Amino acid sequence: MEPGRNTRRRLIEVAERLFAERGIDAVSISELLQAAGQRNKNAVQYHFGDREGLVLAIAEHRSAALNRRRSELLARAETRDRNDVRALCATLVLPLAELLDDEQNHFLGFLARYHLDRSRRRLVSAVDPRVTASYRDAARLLRPLSGLSDADFEIRFALVLDMIFTALAGQQAQERAGDGTARSRRSRLVDNLVDCAVGSLAAAR
Repeated sequence: MEPGRNTRRRLIEVAERLFAERGIDAVSISELLQAAGQRNKNAVQYHFGDREGLVLAIAEHRSAALNRRRSELLARAETRDRNDVRALCATLVLPLAELLDDEQNHFLGFLARYHLDRSRRRLVSAVDPRVTASYRDAARLLRPLSGLSDADFEIRFALVLDMIFTALAGQQAQERAGDGTARSRRSRLVDNLVDCAVGSLAAAR
C-alpha cells in the first residue's frame, strides 16, 4: 500500500504546483502524469476518480494542517478576549501567511485560483467540513461583533477570504520571482490584510 500512497501524494503535490502556476483547467492530465513521472495513464482516475476529485484532494491535503493552526490561534484569542475583532481577523491571515517561506508549498496559488473560480463553488462545499471547521468558528465569533445582517456578513466574509487568498498568492509569486522589495514589505502586507479584514467585518459596529 505504501507505493500507492506515495503515488497519490506525488500526484497531489505536482498538481498543486501546476494548477497554482497555470490554472486548474489549463493543465492536461497527460501533462500532469508526465510531470509526476507517472507512466500509468489511469493513475488520476484510479486515485481520485477524475480532475475534480484531484482538486478536492489537494484542498483537503493542505487544509487539515491549516485548520489545526487556525484553531490554535482562535483558542488563544478567545482566552485573551473573544471580543477582540483584530485578533479574530488575524486568525484568517496568519496561518496562510506562514506558508510563504515553504518552498515546496504551492497551496496559496492553488487556493487563490480554486476559490475565485465560481464554477467550482460546489467543490468548496464538498470539502470535508472537519478540515475547514476553523473558518466557520472564526465566522461564528466575528458575526455578532460585526453589526451586520447575516446576509451582509456572509458576503463580506467571502470577500475578505478572496482578498486574503489572492494577496498572499501574489506576494508568494513575487518573492519566488526574486522581488526583494516584495520580501521586505511582507510584514506590512500581512498587517494591512488583517486591518482590511477588520475594516470589512467591523465597519457597522
